[in-house]
Amino acid sequence: MQYKRHWMFVCGIVAAAMMVLSFAGCAKKAVTAGPTAAPGDQQVVSETKTVAAAPATTEAKPEAKEAGLVTEYVVKKGESLWWISKYKDIYDDPYLWPIIYQANKDQIKKANLIYPGQKLKIPRSGLTMKDVEKARKQAGAKKPYKPSKDSRPPVN
Repeated sequence: MQYKRHWMFVCGIVAAAMMVLSFAGCAKKAVTAGPTAAPGDQQVVSETKTVAAAPATTEAKPEAKEAGLVTEYVVKKGESLWWISKYKDIYDDPYLWPIIYQANKDQIKKANLIYPGQKLKIPRSGLTMKDVEKARKQAGAKKPYKPSKDSRPPVN
């Protein structure tokens, strides 16, 4: 009987240790590209392109050029459309990921499958507020589906 208790105790400790180690790498860290960013995070800024000449349907607003907003983004390991749209220099709103997905449907087959090295187009204009609200609703945002004042949706 005593032997069985010791065995159960050891198995419990081993199982707990395995769970702790398996969940240790699951936390996603937000990447910022500001002055407080780590040297590795600065690469995000250097690999992105600012607004350039685009077709008339996706022409960027002049304030997008001045603000240095990103129009193309290179996916890093561990990122998702949710995280990319949450970055301050993208949309600063995670619920706008469907906009990025719709703009890149030619290279993204499923919204949850993006790969490191993919170059994603980031729309900066050409959408109405109804389109933005529809995207937020699709992403699961709570009512009302209006973006926050801090976000940068691609609205004309």
